Amino acid sequence: LGHVIDFYKENGYRDARILSDSIIYNDDKTISLEIDVIEGDQYTFGDITFIGNTVYTNEQLNRLLRIRKGDTYNGVELQKRIADNSKPDAADITNLYQNNGYLFSSINPVEVSADGNVIDMEIRISEGKPAYFNSVTVTGNDKTNDHVIYREIRTRPGQLYSKANVVRTVRELGQLGFFDAQEIAPN
Repeated sequence: LGHVIDFYKENGYRDARILSDSIIYNDDKTISLEIDVIEGDQYTFGDITFIGNTVYTNEQLNRLLRIRKGDTYNGVELQKRIADNSKPDAADITNLYQNNGYLFSSINPVEVSADGNVIDMEIRISEGKPAYFNSVTVTGNDKTNDHVIYREIRTRPGQLYSKANVVRTVRELGQLGFFDAQEIAPN
């Protein structure tokens, strides 16, 4: 039932809810599901404004967000375009900042108006200061010489933080064959 509601919400019906559900056992040894749903109204995106961005222009962020005024409202897709937690190297706004040193940035979408089924959004950005790697150390290695690991590491002391380089390092260390890729954890 949760997936039914998610389907509606992904198609602009953010107020959808299930009133009742029942299972009917048929004579031919099958079942039928009866679900009473209230869809509500379909919503669209209105104006989307960025607040707090100084590193990237509104145009650059809009190009990455790929949501336009008049598009069907989809909160799930909006969240993925801001911070896709299913892929560490996704093309989203959070990774844009984190790949360029802004480790402590935060991006929060806020609905500021929903007049006439049109939702105006503010995307509030706190960039923070750029972060740099201070030291890079390897712990827990008892499979190979440390220099074998260090030559695969894409991050160096003094470099600007890049999430993409951290993700690439973890992948390349996993491909060495010395370690269980699930056990490699950058801290």
